[in-house]
Amino acid sequence: MQQVNAFLQEKISTAELDIDQLIKLIQQHSSPDSVEYKLLELTLNQVLAEYLRKAESCISGIHS
Repeated sequence: MQQVNAFLQEKISTAELDIDQLIKLIQQHSSPDSVEYKLLELTLNQVLAEYLRKAESCISGIHS
């Protein structure tokens, strides 16, 4: 959770987060309504969005 907090405070980048660790943390929470779960979900969504942007950039570069 320390990394999640650091990320949300813009102290570390998406590249410094372990997506597998985020997924494990989310799976450990039984309450999707908890604040901690919501923060994990937000962080994971932002990391996934960054991966998609990078993939799109790579694909665009290939087809140019």
